[in-house]
Amino acid sequence: MLERENKISGVITWIGIINIAAGFILGLVFGRENVGLYSDTYEQIWSVTLLYWAAGFVSGMFFIGISEIIEQLHKINSKLGKEPEEDDLRLLSD
Repeated sequence: MLERENKISGVITWIGIINIAAGFILGLVFGRENVGLYSDTYEQIWSVTLLYWAAGFVSGMFFIGISEIIEQLHKINSKLGKEPEEDDLRLLSD
């Protein structure tokens, strides 16, 4: 999964993995609420926690999916053996 031929695809995959991990950690952190009046007593608000987990998972999988699409397009392009034309290179250098 993490062995990518295309560097951009690899970077986007890691962004997706970091996004999922950050969603999990932020769900644990922001899902806690102080309920003690005179003391620091915390409770986990599971609806908020699950919301962060779901959002992190969905957005992370979106990035991983986009990276897989880029990787597959790169493999198709490699199989076709198409070299970039001079016009393509000129547009990229502008």
